[in-house]
Amino acid sequence: MMVMLNSNDIWPVRMVKTRIAILFFLALTLIGLFGACATPSLRVTPVAPGPTGLRLNGKFIWYDLFTSDLKAVQPFYEALFGWSFHETASGESRVLTITHEGVPIANAVSVDETQMKDGESRWLSYMSVADVDQTVLRIEKNQGAVYMPPKNLPDRGRVAVAKDPEGALFAVLTATGGDPPDPAYDLNNFIGSELWARHLEAAIQFYQTLVAYEIEMVDVGNEKDYHLLVRDDEPRAGVVQIPWDDVKPNWIPYIAVEDVTAVAARVKALGGSLLIAPNPEIREGNAAIIADPSGAVFAIQQR
Repeated sequence: MMVMLNSNDIWPVRMVKTRIAILFFLALTLIGLFGACATPSLRVTPVAPGPTGLRLNGKFIWYDLFTSDLKAVQPFYEALFGWSFHETASGESRVLTITHEGVPIANAVSVDETQMKDGESRWLSYMSVADVDQTVLRIEKNQGAVYMPPKNLPDRGRVAVAKDPEGALFAVLTATGGDPPDPAYDLNNFIGSELWARHLEAAIQFYQTLVAYEIEMVDVGNEKDYHLLVRDDEPRAGVVQIPWDDVKPNWIPYIAVEDVTAVAARVKALGGSLLIAPNPEIREGNAAIIADPSGAVFAIQQR
Protein backbone atom coordinates (compact mmCIF):
# COMPACT_ATOMS: atom_id res chain seq x y z
CA MET A 1 0.00 0.00 0.00
CA MET A 2 2.58 2.55 1.09
CA VAL A 3 4.27 2.83 -2.27
CA MET A 4 5.44 6.28 -1.28
CA LEU A 5 7.67 4.57 1.25
CA ASN A 6 9.49 2.07 -0.94
CA SER A 7 13.26 2.32 -0.77
CA ASN A 8 13.41 3.72 -4.31
CA ASP A 9 10.76 6.36 -3.62
CA ILE A 10 11.81 8.15 -0.44
CA TRP A 11 10.77 11.74 0.11
CA PRO A 12 13.72 13.54 1.73
CA VAL A 13 13.31 16.18 4.36
CA ARG A 14 13.82 19.22 2.16
CA MET A 15 10.35 20.44 3.09
CA VAL A 16 8.72 23.78 2.41
CA LYS A 17 8.66 26.44 5.14
CA THR A 18 4.90 26.44 5.48
CA ARG A 19 3.23 26.88 8.81
CA ILE A 20 1.16 23.83 9.77
CA ALA A 21 -0.47 24.56 13.11
CA ILE A 22 -2.12 22.15 15.52
CA LEU A 23 -5.60 23.55 15.68
CA PHE A 24 -7.67 23.38 18.86
CA PHE A 25 -10.75 24.32 16.85
CA LEU A 26 -10.49 20.93 15.18
CA ALA A 27 -11.08 19.10 18.43
CA LEU A 28 -14.20 21.16 19.11
CA THR A 29 -15.47 20.56 15.59
CA LEU A 30 -14.87 16.82 15.88
CA ILE A 31 -16.67 16.60 19.19
CA GLY A 32 -19.66 18.44 17.78
CA LEU A 33 -19.64 16.52 14.52
CA PHE A 34 -19.26 13.07 16.08
CA GLY A 35 -21.81 13.92 18.71
CA ALA A 36 -24.27 14.61 15.89
CA CYS A 37 -23.24 11.42 14.12
CA ALA A 38 -24.19 9.41 17.18
CA THR A 39 -27.83 10.38 16.76
CA PRO A 40 -30.13 8.05 14.81
CA SER A 41 -30.84 10.71 12.16
CA LEU A 42 -27.22 11.03 11.00
CA ARG A 43 -24.93 8.14 10.11
CA VAL A 44 -21.43 8.27 8.68
CA THR A 45 -20.07 6.21 5.83
CA PRO A 46 -18.21 2.96 6.65
CA VAL A 47 -14.50 2.97 5.81
CA ALA A 48 -14.99 -0.11 3.61
CA PRO A 49 -17.89 -0.73 1.18
CA GLY A 50 -18.63 -4.09 2.81
CA PRO A 51 -17.47 -6.27 5.71
CA THR A 52 -13.84 -7.32 5.25
CA GLY A 53 -12.94 -8.88 8.58
CA LEU A 54 -9.50 -7.30 8.20
CA ARG A 55 -7.69 -5.55 11.03
CA LEU A 56 -4.60 -3.92 9.52
CA ASN A 57 -3.11 -2.37 12.64
CA GLY A 58 -1.07 0.73 11.97
CA LYS A 59 -2.50 1.34 8.51
CA PHE A 60 -4.07 4.73 7.80
CA ILE A 61 -7.55 3.81 6.62
CA TRP A 62 -9.53 7.08 6.52
CA TYR A 63 -9.04 10.81 6.01
CA ASP A 64 -11.04 13.92 6.91
CA LEU A 65 -10.54 17.33 5.34
CA PHE A 66 -11.42 20.23 7.64
CA THR A 67 -11.71 23.28 5.41
CA SER A 68 -12.68 26.92 5.65
CA ASP A 69 -13.71 27.03 1.96
CA LEU A 70 -15.67 23.97 0.90
CA LYS A 71 -16.94 25.73 -2.24
CA ALA A 72 -13.36 26.19 -3.46
CA VAL A 73 -11.89 22.83 -2.49
CA GLN A 74 -14.65 20.68 -3.95
CA PRO A 75 -14.03 21.64 -7.61
CA PHE A 76 -10.27 21.60 -6.93
CA TYR A 77 -10.22 17.93 -5.90
CA GLU A 78 -12.84 16.97 -8.48
CA ALA A 79 -10.69 18.35 -11.28
CA LEU A 80 -7.33 17.21 -9.89
CA PHE A 81 -8.21 13.62 -8.94
CA GLY A 82 -11.67 12.95 -10.37
CA TRP A 83 -13.19 12.63 -6.90
CA SER A 84 -16.92 13.03 -6.27
CA PHE A 85 -18.54 14.81 -3.32
CA HIS A 86 -21.86 13.73 -1.78
CA GLU A 87 -23.90 15.50 0.88
CA THR A 88 -23.74 13.71 4.23
CA ALA A 89 -24.89 16.29 6.77
CA SER A 90 -25.63 19.98 7.13
CA GLY A 91 -25.93 22.31 10.09
CA GLU A 92 -23.19 24.03 12.05
CA SER A 93 -20.68 21.95 10.08
CA ARG A 94 -21.58 20.81 6.58
CA VAL A 95 -20.18 17.34 5.84
CA LEU A 96 -19.58 15.78 2.42
CA THR A 97 -18.47 12.24 1.67
CA ILE A 98 -15.66 12.04 -0.89
CA THR A 99 -15.68 9.03 -3.21
CA HIS A 100 -13.12 7.67 -5.66
CA GLU A 101 -14.61 5.52 -8.42
CA GLY A 102 -17.73 5.13 -6.30
CA VAL A 103 -15.90 4.07 -3.14
CA PRO A 104 -15.89 6.39 -0.07
CA ILE A 105 -12.35 7.44 0.88
CA ALA A 106 -12.76 10.59 3.02
CA ASN A 107 -15.04 13.27 4.41
CA ALA A 108 -14.87 17.00 3.79
CA VAL A 109 -16.06 19.11 6.73
CA SER A 110 -16.84 22.80 6.39
CA VAL A 111 -15.55 24.88 9.30
CA ASP A 112 -16.10 28.58 9.94
CA GLU A 113 -12.82 30.39 9.26
CA THR A 114 -13.28 32.52 12.38
CA GLN A 115 -12.90 29.32 14.46
CA MET A 116 -9.58 28.45 12.86
CA LYS A 117 -6.25 29.43 14.34
CA ASP A 118 -4.21 31.20 11.65
CA GLY A 119 -7.08 30.53 9.24
CA GLU A 120 -5.57 27.18 8.29
CA SER A 121 -7.37 24.13 6.97
CA ARG A 122 -5.96 20.62 7.32
CA TRP A 123 -6.26 16.91 6.60
CA LEU A 124 -6.70 14.48 9.53
CA SER A 125 -5.41 10.90 9.12
CA TYR A 126 -7.03 7.90 10.86
CA MET A 127 -4.85 5.01 12.06
CA SER A 128 -6.34 1.53 12.41
CA VAL A 129 -5.92 0.01 15.88
CA ALA A 130 -7.24 -3.19 17.46
CA ASP A 131 -8.62 -1.44 20.55
CA VAL A 132 -9.25 2.30 20.65
CA ASP A 133 -9.67 2.49 24.43
CA GLN A 134 -6.42 0.68 25.15
CA THR A 135 -4.64 2.82 22.55
CA VAL A 136 -5.92 5.99 24.23
CA LEU A 137 -4.54 4.77 27.57
CA ARG A 138 -1.15 4.22 25.95
CA ILE A 139 -1.29 7.66 24.32
CA GLU A 140 -1.87 9.33 27.70
CA LYS A 141 0.71 7.15 29.47
CA ASN A 142 3.37 8.18 26.93
CA GLN A 143 2.87 11.96 27.14
CA GLY A 144 0.36 12.25 24.31
CA ALA A 145 -2.96 14.05 24.76
CA VAL A 146 -6.52 13.08 23.86
CA TYR A 147 -8.58 15.76 22.10
CA MET A 148 -11.70 13.65 21.68
CA PRO A 149 -12.22 10.59 23.92
CA PRO A 150 -13.36 7.25 22.44
CA LYS A 151 -16.78 7.41 20.83
CA ASN A 152 -18.87 4.89 18.89
CA LEU A 153 -20.05 6.06 15.46
CA PRO A 154 -22.83 4.10 13.75
CA ASP A 155 -21.46 2.17 10.74
CA ARG A 156 -17.98 3.65 11.22
CA GLY A 157 -16.66 2.11 14.44
CA ARG A 158 -14.99 3.37 17.61
CA VAL A 159 -12.84 6.47 17.19
CA ALA A 160 -10.73 8.90 19.21
CA VAL A 161 -8.63 11.93 18.28
CA ALA A 162 -5.28 12.64 19.90
CA LYS A 163 -1.97 14.38 19.48
CA ASP A 164 1.49 12.94 20.02
CA PRO A 165 3.99 14.50 22.48
CA GLU A 166 5.20 16.93 19.79
CA GLY A 167 1.68 18.04 18.93
CA ALA A 168 1.04 16.12 15.68
CA LEU A 169 -2.69 15.46 15.47
CA PHE A 170 -4.07 12.07 14.39
CA ALA A 171 -7.07 9.82 14.94
CA VAL A 172 -7.32 6.16 15.92
CA LEU A 173 -10.14 3.97 14.67
CA THR A 174 -11.41 0.42 15.10
CA ALA A 175 -13.65 0.09 12.07
CA THR A 176 -16.96 -1.75 12.15
CA GLY A 177 -16.75 -4.64 9.70
CA GLY A 178 -12.98 -4.37 9.30
CA ASP A 179 -10.45 -2.29 7.39
CA PRO A 180 -10.24 -1.70 3.63
CA PRO A 181 -7.86 -4.20 1.97
CA ASP A 182 -4.51 -3.02 0.64
CA PRO A 183 -4.90 -2.06 -3.03
CA ALA A 184 -2.16 -2.97 -5.48
CA TYR A 185 -1.69 0.71 -6.40
CA ASP A 186 -4.83 2.80 -6.66
CA LEU A 187 -4.28 5.94 -8.71
CA ASN A 188 -5.90 9.14 -7.40
CA ASN A 189 -6.40 7.55 -3.99
CA PHE A 190 -4.62 7.80 -0.65
CA ILE A 191 -1.59 5.57 -0.19
CA GLY A 192 -0.74 6.47 3.39
CA SER A 193 0.59 9.25 5.61
CA GLU A 194 3.97 10.60 6.60
CA LEU A 195 4.93 12.09 9.96
CA TRP A 196 7.00 15.26 10.05
CA ALA A 197 8.69 15.07 13.46
CA ARG A 198 11.17 17.24 15.30
CA HIS A 199 12.72 14.51 17.45
CA LEU A 200 12.82 11.33 15.40
CA GLU A 201 13.74 8.77 18.04
CA ALA A 202 11.17 9.98 20.56
CA ALA A 203 8.43 10.20 17.92
CA ILE A 204 9.13 6.70 16.65
CA GLN A 205 9.14 5.25 20.15
CA PHE A 206 5.79 6.87 20.88
CA TYR A 207 4.07 5.30 17.87
CA GLN A 208 5.72 1.95 18.54
CA THR A 209 3.92 1.88 21.88
CA LEU A 210 0.58 2.25 20.07
CA VAL A 211 0.70 -0.46 17.42
CA ALA A 212 4.06 -2.26 17.88
CA TYR A 213 5.61 -1.00 14.65
CA GLU A 214 8.90 -2.42 13.52
CA ILE A 215 11.37 0.14 12.19
CA GLU A 216 13.26 0.07 8.91
CA MET A 217 15.79 2.77 8.08
CA VAL A 218 16.31 3.77 4.47
CA ASP A 219 19.45 5.46 3.20
CA VAL A 220 18.56 8.66 1.35
CA GLY A 221 22.10 9.72 0.55
CA ASN A 222 23.11 13.10 1.93
CA GLU A 223 19.73 13.65 3.53
CA LYS A 224 18.77 12.51 7.01
CA ASP A 225 17.78 8.86 7.39
CA TYR A 226 14.21 8.02 6.50
CA HIS A 227 12.33 5.73 8.87
CA LEU A 228 9.56 3.35 7.87
CA LEU A 229 6.95 2.23 10.38
CA VAL A 230 6.28 -1.41 9.47
CA ARG A 231 3.57 -3.71 10.78
CA ASP A 232 3.01 -7.33 9.69
CA ASP A 233 5.73 -6.93 7.03
CA GLU A 234 3.90 -3.99 5.42
CA PRO A 235 5.22 -0.41 5.51
CA ARG A 236 2.40 1.66 7.01
CA ALA A 237 3.91 5.12 7.45
CA GLY A 238 7.08 7.14 7.09
CA VAL A 239 8.82 9.50 9.48
CA VAL A 240 11.12 12.38 8.54
CA GLN A 241 12.80 15.02 10.64
CA ILE A 242 11.71 18.65 10.26
CA PRO A 243 14.71 20.85 9.46
CA TRP A 244 13.05 24.23 10.16
CA ASP A 245 11.84 25.83 13.35
CA ASP A 246 8.68 27.32 11.81
CA VAL A 247 7.26 24.01 10.55
CA LYS A 248 5.32 22.17 13.21
CA PRO A 249 5.01 18.37 13.57
CA ASN A 250 2.15 16.98 11.52
CA TRP A 251 0.86 13.96 9.62
CA ILE A 252 0.73 14.55 5.84
CA PRO A 253 -1.42 12.29 3.58
CA TYR A 254 -0.06 11.03 0.24
CA ILE A 255 -2.11 10.50 -2.93
CA ALA A 256 -0.97 8.32 -5.84
CA VAL A 257 -0.95 9.85 -9.33
CA GLU A 258 0.03 8.59 -12.76
CA ASP A 259 2.05 11.66 -13.76
CA VAL A 260 3.21 13.90 -10.93
CA THR A 261 4.46 16.63 -13.28
CA ALA A 262 1.15 16.83 -15.14
CA VAL A 263 -0.87 16.95 -11.92
CA ALA A 264 1.41 19.56 -10.36
CA ALA A 265 1.13 21.74 -13.45
CA ARG A 266 -2.65 22.04 -12.95
CA VAL A 267 -2.60 23.01 -9.27
CA LYS A 268 -2.23 26.78 -9.59
CA ALA A 269 -4.91 27.15 -12.26
CA LEU A 270 -7.32 25.24 -10.01
CA GLY A 271 -6.71 27.61 -7.11
CA GLY A 272 -4.15 25.61 -5.13
CA SER A 273 -0.49 26.26 -4.32
CA LEU A 274 2.48 24.17 -5.41
CA LEU A 275 4.68 24.26 -2.32
CA ILE A 276 7.36 21.92 -3.65
CA ALA A 277 7.39 21.22 -7.39
CA PRO A 278 8.65 17.93 -8.84
CA ASN A 279 12.44 18.10 -8.83
CA PRO A 280 14.83 15.51 -10.30
CA GLU A 281 17.06 15.98 -7.26
CA ILE A 282 14.22 15.05 -4.90
CA ARG A 283 13.20 11.41 -5.27
CA GLU A 284 13.89 11.58 -8.99
CA GLY A 285 11.07 14.08 -9.44
CA ASN A 286 8.36 11.60 -8.44
CA ALA A 287 6.67 13.65 -5.68
CA ALA A 288 5.34 17.11 -4.90
CA ILE A 289 3.82 18.96 -1.94
CA ILE A 290 0.58 20.87 -2.54
CA ALA A 291 -1.82 23.10 -0.60
CA ASP A 292 -5.45 23.16 -1.69
CA PRO A 293 -7.33 26.49 -2.09
CA SER A 294 -8.09 26.60 1.65
CA GLY A 295 -4.49 25.80 2.64
CA ALA A 296 -4.77 22.10 3.56
CA VAL A 297 -1.45 20.41 2.77
CA PHE A 298 -1.01 17.01 1.11
CA ALA A 299 1.52 15.23 -1.09
CA ILE A 300 1.25 13.50 -4.45
CA GLN A 301 3.50 10.70 -5.65
CA GLN A 302 4.11 8.97 -8.92
CA ARG A 303 5.13 5.34 -8.70
